[in-house]
Amino acid sequence: MSAKSTFTPFELLRLPSKSALVEEFQGRKLDELRTPALILNRTAFAENCSHVAKAVEALGLEFRMHVKNGTRIQAESVSSPAGAGLIVSTLPEAWGIAESGLVEAGRVKDILYSMPVAADKMEDLTALEEKMRLPVLVMVDHPTQIQALTKAHKALGRKPWKCFVKINGGGNRAGVRPESDELGAVLDAIQGAESEGSVEMAGFYSHFGQSYASDGQEDAQTFFEGEVECVSKAAAFARSKGLKGPWVLSVGATPTIHAASSLDSTPNVQAEGDRLEYHAGCYCINDLQQLSTGVVPGRTAIRVLSSVVSSYPERKEALCDAGALSLSKDRGREPGFGQVSNKRGWRVGRVSQEHGILTHDEGSERDEISIGDRVQIIPQHACLTCACQPWIYVIDDKDPETVADVWVPWKGW
Repeated sequence: MSAKSTFTPFELLRLPSKSALVEEFQGRKLDELRTPALILNRTAFAENCSHVAKAVEALGLEFRMHVKNGTRIQAESVSSPAGAGLIVSTLPEAWGIAESGLVEAGRVKDILYSMPVAADKMEDLTALEEKMRLPVLVMVDHPTQIQALTKAHKALGRKPWKCFVKINGGGNRAGVRPESDELGAVLDAIQGAESEGSVEMAGFYSHFGQSYASDGQEDAQTFFEGEVECVSKAAAFARSKGLKGPWVLSVGATPTIHAASSLDSTPNVQAEGDRLEYHAGCYCINDLQQLSTGVVPGRTAIRVLSSVVSSYPERKEALCDAGALSLSKDRGREPGFGQVSNKRGWRVGRVSQEHGILTHDEGSERDEISIGDRVQIIPQHACLTCACQPWIYVIDDKDPETVADVWVPWKGW
C-alpha cells in the first residue's frame, strides 16, 4: 500500500434532497412532469419482491439481495430475523446502506462488493466495515488481487478480508472457470494468505447472466442447474487442493430463481456442509429483458415517460426525448431499446445520446402518434436506466396518474 490515501468521502457525492423533491412533486400529475422522467409503480415493485421472497422461502434457500437501482426500498423488502446479506455494485451504494438506518435496525447481515476488488478501494472498504461493524466481503478472481488484499491487511491493521471467488459459468464477463488452472492459481494464493491470517474464503459465486436468453421455463431450469453445478465443481476442486470448507455457494439471476421455484427440490450441495445461497437484483422491477424470457411472474414496475417532439411521416417514424442517456443502449431478445406501453405497435428502434427514434414493424397494427403525445417506455435493462436518472417518481395502483413519493438513487463510484 502506498502511504498516499485513496479514501473518498461519501458525503462529497451530494445527492438531491429527498424532502425537497417530495415537497415539490408529491401530488403532481404525470402530465405535469418534465420529460424524460422515470416512473416507478411501488405496488408492482412490492408484488415483484413478494414473488421472489415466496420462491426463496419455498426452496429453503438463503437469499442475498443485489441492491440494484440504488434505493433502500429494495433492501427493506426482504425480512429476516438475522438480517439480509446484500450485494452492491458500487461503494456509494454500500455507504448509502450504511447510513440508511438499515444496519442499526438489524436488517443487514453483511455486504458483498461484487466487482473484483481494486487496490484503490481497499481503504474505503475498510472504513465502511468499521462504520457498520459488520463484514464487508470482497470478490476475487486473480492471484494479484489476493496479494493486494494481503498488503492492505498489513498496512491498514485490519481484520482478515472475507472473500468470494468469482466463477465463470460461461458468460465470460468475469471470473475463472471451475477446475481450471486459473482457479488453481487463485486458490493457491488464498491458501497462502489464509495461513498468514490476511484472508478468509467465504465461498464461490457465479452469475448466469446468459439465463436472460431463456425461452421459457425449461431453458431457465437448465441454466439454474448449470449454475449450481458450476460452483459445486469449484468447491470440490478447492477441497482436492487441500482447502477446507464449509463454504457458501452463491448462484443466481432473476430468471433462474423463478424457474427454480417450480422444482420439487433444489440440487443437494449439503454433503460437505456447504450452503446454497441465491442472489438476484432486478426481480423487483421486471424490465423488458426479464419479461421476454417468459418465466418471470408479475409485471414491470417502471416506465420512462417521454414526449414526442417530432414526426416523420415519409419514413413512418417519430422522435421522442428519451435517448441513450435515459434508456441505455442495452439490448435484449425483444428488438429495440424499449417498448412503448401506451401506444400500440411502437418501440424505440434507435437511440443516440438524447434522441429516441420511435419505429414499428412494417404492416403491423399501430396507434397514431402525434407531436406532443407522451409515451411510456418499458426499458430493456432497468439497472442502467435507473442509474441514469437523478431521481425516480413513484406512483401506485391507487392513483397511477399522481406522484406519491420520490426516490433518490445512490450514484457514483
